[in-house]
Amino acid sequence: MKNKFIGELKNIDPRKIVDENEKDNIGSFFLGLGVIFNDLKGLIWFNKMLNDNYETPSIDETTSHAGNYAGIAMQIQKLMAGIINEFFIFIEKNKTIFQNETFKEIFNKLSKQDQQTWNSVKAVAIGDNSNATDFVKTTVQIRSNLAFHYDHSGKILKRGYISRFYSKVKDNRNSFAYYSIGESIEATRFYFSDAALEEAIYLAAGKIEKEDPKDNELLKRYNSRILETINIMSATISSIMKKYMQFVRNNP
Repeated sequence: MKNKFIGELKNIDPRKIVDENEKDNIGSFFLGLGVIFNDLKGLIWFNKMLNDNYETPSIDETTSHAGNYAGIAMQIQKLMAGIINEFFIFIEKNKTIFQNETFKEIFNKLSKQDQQTWNSVKAVAIGDNSNATDFVKTTVQIRSNLAFHYDHSGKILKRGYISRFYSKVKDNRNSFAYYSIGESIEATRFYFSDAALEEAIYLAAGKIEKEDPKDNELLKRYNSRILETINIMSATISSIMKKYMQFVRNNP
């Protein structure tokens, strides 16, 4: 039985997608958009594999198993936030494409819902957040608070670390800083770094510093909205990519 993440293989003349002599960069734009979609799909698949194949630990479990599960879950969220941020940068840097007649023709073939979502994403990318929908507000929050790079993440992670390990509420999650060092990469992980990242994400979601995060409905809603944002973005990119492929296939 075929995996639902794998579709029917099709082919097209490579010159139809990107003309090596193109001057308007329309092909290059859709080439990059395809990479963004593939990255988002990979994370959706990664998240599904984690939930389907990794036994979910109990909330109070303090084991290497629980640490690996939580660490990988946080990595997925961090990567999702990073790709969302890179998507916004990509849109902003390519905003002149939206005046291209070919792009306009493809865009006009989208459903009204997809057009509205695309325009919302474009508005966030260029800094116009007036009349923002809940979807736009979520993407702005993710972009502002979670998309950080290693070279300037120190303050964010330090704040998360202090909030977690200097918490007013002590339990088996923050009484000690945990790590594993084994004979292989698989057997090694620095759980205290995962904890700092997790807490940084919680703080971005609205958690009060040094308070207990367990069973916080705000955080649960925020986590679900990140996944919802990724799914909406993926669906919208998929729709416009499909219209582009139909366009280039039907044009000489």
